[in-house]
Amino acid sequence: MRFFDTNVLVYAATDQDARKGEIARELLAHALTVNHDGCVSTQVLSEFSNAMTMKLHQSKDKVDVYLDYFRDLLQTDVTLDLVRHALAVKEEYGIPFYDALIVSAAEKTGCLEIVSEDMGEGQVYRGMKVINPFAEQT
Repeated sequence: MRFFDTNVLVYAATDQDARKGEIARELLAHALTVNHDGCVSTQVLSEFSNAMTMKLHQSKDKVDVYLDYFRDLLQTDVTLDLVRHALAVKEEYGIPFYDALIVSAAEKTGCLEIVSEDMGEGQVYRGMKVINPFAEQT
């Protein structure tokens, strides 16, 4: 299973970076139609909606279309127990709380990888490796 961070969803839904958008769309399409192994949390969907409407000034209707597309990703609710778990992860790794909440949600859903541009390519949290699909190959 692969947990997708907010930035992957935003790139897939926008034209802000053509190369990253193509990569994100391919990853999500594969997760949704081939492997059926994509996961997100309600945190990620909330952050996606906020970024799209507040930062990128997209319409509610456009955001709704993408939320419908992401509906088939396995979703984990952010609960009180998950928040408490994230506090422990934050303390364990010294990472920001919202990154720890991503790690906690990914762990809860049994993911092996976290796909993110922001969490440190190759970093391992609780046995889950961070993959940055947008990193330039050298």
